[in-house]
Amino acid sequence: MLDIRMREGEGIALIGRLDAAQAPRLAAVLDAQATTTMLDLAGLDYISSPGIGVLVRVQKRLQAAGDRLQLVHVQPRVRAVLHFAGLEEFFGLE
Repeated sequence: MLDIRMREGEGIALIGRLDAAQAPRLAAVLDAQATTTMLDLAGLDYISSPGIGVLVRVQKRLQAAGDRLQLVHVQPRVRAVLHFAGLEEFFGLE
């Protein structure tokens, strides 16, 4: 299950598991974002390839408009998945 919490002025917090069942719901939320969007991943325990696909698609759309998807507080397990997918630099993870 994935909990998506909109935080006024602080971006969007993801809590739980971002898997194939939850990816379309997150896609709908992120597709409504027109400018740079911060995603707080402190509570994200798991991400699957469909979840990564949503993040990549949104990042590409935002970058084309001169904005970006900013991932913050990325947990080690999720960071490892993004690392092995070769996406650390794409998302600007430090």
